[in-house]
Amino acid sequence: MNRILTLLISSLVALSCYNKKELNKEQEIKTINHPYKTDAIIHTPIKFQPEIISTKIDKFNTSFSPDGNTIYYTVTSQKLGVTGIAFQKFKDGNFSEPEFVPFVSADIPIADVQISPDGKLMLFSTFKDYQEKPEGFNFNIWVSEFKNDNWQEPQPIGFPIASKGNEFYPVMTNNKTIYFNSDRSGNSDIYFSRFQNGKYDDPIRLPDNINSQRREADAFVAKDESFMIFVRVDEKDGFGNSDLYISFRETETKWSDPINMGEDVNSDQIDGSPYVTPDGNYLIFTSGRIVEGVKEKAAKSYKDFISIYSSSDNGSLNFYIMSLDLDKYRK
Repeated sequence: MNRILTLLISSLVALSCYNKKELNKEQEIKTINHPYKTDAIIHTPIKFQPEIISTKIDKFNTSFSPDGNTIYYTVTSQKLGVTGIAFQKFKDGNFSEPEFVPFVSADIPIADVQISPDGKLMLFSTFKDYQEKPEGFNFNIWVSEFKNDNWQEPQPIGFPIASKGNEFYPVMTNNKTIYFNSDRSGNSDIYFSRFQNGKYDDPIRLPDNINSQRREADAFVAKDESFMIFVRVDEKDGFGNSDLYISFRETETKWSDPINMGEDVNSDQIDGSPYVTPDGNYLIFTSGRIVEGVKEKAAKSYKDFISIYSSSDNGSLNFYIMSLDLDKYRK
């Protein structure tokens, strides 16, 4: 199980500090009776729903239902050896308590949840065995259908998307194309597979300006495939372990040279799992950043230590939100 969780966390990495002014801003910005819309433009990331969705527990990767009223995410505990998909519903101005989806297991991790644009399919990654699974210890993409008001027993997507490598972070577009990252070639790269004549085509690796000699992963691709935000690890112009980059599609297989989204987005820690809200106005992503001064405050007294350790300020992986202005990144 330790190997499993290490692989999952490393997929995040294949995937800072704030000043006091930013902390105050986080406290001031309020949602307007909506899961993510706010009363202000958020120029730099703030923690998303602290102590409600972002908590002391490590979480990564988000996806909303098309109406924006249900959030799905991956929750993990290395100590317990459990990694599963949870959800919370927004009603009457509040989020419900977190619940697991029906097929979370104590022994088999499921992660990297994404909901299809029409809300009818849930895609995720797991190493669960199935008939005709490629040999080896590998994560593949599975899908569950929403029927009769419930998520049904998941099924593997299988060949040709499944490989002897690992497939993570499946994102479906309006035309059912699936983008995902895989290490089938020996390095983590981003691929896509078109859905044609009732089946998926052989995956195509994105061009070299997207897939560098570094590791690329966690590609969120717009429903119309007009842009993508993805993770690159240990790049020379990066700010931390992993940074968010953005690229715009120019032709069927050509994408603009990716741009680092900058220090207003990225921190000196892990930043990954990008997701753009259904209305296209907000970027939500996972980060391990720590607010400036928290460590020092935690060391002042045991009471302060316990208080911070039991909160979302404890350095756990959590969610941050900001307004998304695509024009800022267009050349």
